[in-house]
Amino acid sequence: MAHATPSKKHAQMAINVKDRPKYSEAQLQTYFKRIKLPHKYQGSPVLSDPSLARTKQHGLPLVQTLARYHVCNVPFENLEIHYSAHKAVSLNMDDLFARFAERGLKYGRGGRCMENNSFFGTVLRSLGYDVRNCAGRVSRMMSPNAETREQQGQTYDGWNHMLNLVRFDREWWVVDVGMGVFGPNMPYPLQDGYECESIAPRRIRLQWRSIPEHAAEREEDAQKLWCYDVCFQPHGSNGDSASGQPDNWVPVVCFTEMEFLPQDYEMMSWFTSTSPKSFFTYMVLCMKMIMDEDGEKIVGDLTLGGDKVRKTDGPMIGGKKEVIRDMKTEKERIDALREIFGVELTDEEKENVRPEVRLE
Repeated sequence: MAHATPSKKHAQMAINVKDRPKYSEAQLQTYFKRIKLPHKYQGSPVLSDPSLARTKQHGLPLVQTLARYHVCNVPFENLEIHYSAHKAVSLNMDDLFARFAERGLKYGRGGRCMENNSFFGTVLRSLGYDVRNCAGRVSRMMSPNAETREQQGQTYDGWNHMLNLVRFDREWWVVDVGMGVFGPNMPYPLQDGYECESIAPRRIRLQWRSIPEHAAEREEDAQKLWCYDVCFQPHGSNGDSASGQPDNWVPVVCFTEMEFLPQDYEMMSWFTSTSPKSFFTYMVLCMKMIMDEDGEKIVGDLTLGGDKVRKTDGPMIGGKKEVIRDMKTEKERIDALREIFGVELTDEEKENVRPEVRLE
C-alpha cells in the first residue's frame, strides 16, 4: 500500500512564472522604510519602469544601494533558532516579509543567509530584476572554532550557503547580503580574477578554480568552482607598499552557477539550524554593518558572538576587533541586542531562550 500524501505540500518552485512569490508596491515601500532608504534613491527610474532593472546603467546602481542599506539595517542573526518558542526557521516569503519588514520596523529582526538572500532576491524580482538563486559551501576558515580553522582550514562545509546571481544586460553579478561581516556587502561581477576593495582597506577577489578537496588525481582534471576570498590587511594598506610580501587571502565560500530550488534550501536550512555540527546551533550571533554619515559606503561592522560584542571600523577592518560590550547575564545580552543592534526581543522570546546558550 502506498504511503499517504503528506498533509503539508512539499516545497517547490512554482512552474508558472506568474505564481512565483513577489511583493506588492505597498510591501516594497514598507521594505524601503525598514532599511531606511533615503528618498533620493526612490527616484530611480527602475521604480517607475521595471524593464530598466535588467540594464546595467539603471539596474546596477539601485541594487548597489539596496544591498548597502540592507546589510547596515537588517542584521545577519540566528535569534529565531535560540529564542523563538518553536525554534524553527521558515523560508516562506510571506513569513519572511512579516519578520523582516512588518515586524522588522518594530523589532529590528533579520536572519541567516537563506532568510536574507531569499527575501532580498524576492524584493529584486518584485522590482523587475532577473535573479537566479544559487548555493555555496562556506570555508572552514570561517568557523568560530580555532581548532577547526587550524586543522581543517583548507576544507569546506557541505552546501550550506545561499546567494543570488543578478543579470544586467548579458552580464551576471553576485549579490550576497547573507554572509555577515565576511561577505562582500556589495554586488560584484561573476568574473574570474576580479578583485577590488570592499571595506577599506579590505580587499575581495573571485577566482574560477578547483578547491583542495577533489577526487581527480591531477589538479588540471579537478572540477572548478567560483571561489570568493578576502584579504583583511593587504600589504601596503599601512603605507608599506614596498614590503614585497604576498597578500594573505582567506577562502570564504565557493559556489556554483547552478540554480537551487526552494526544496534545496529547505534541506540546507534544516541542517544548519538543527545539527550540533553547525555553529548556528550553539552560538547566539548577530551582525550588522556600519555605514558612513553620507550613506555612501560601509566603513565597519558590529558583531555579537556569544557573550561579547565586537566592533571594527576604519584601519581596524580585518585587524583586531575591539570588544565594546562584555555580557555576563542574559539581561545584558538582551540589552546589547536592543541598544547596539536595534533588535527587540518579545517577552515570549526572552522566556524561551535555549538553556544551552543562556547566559546566567
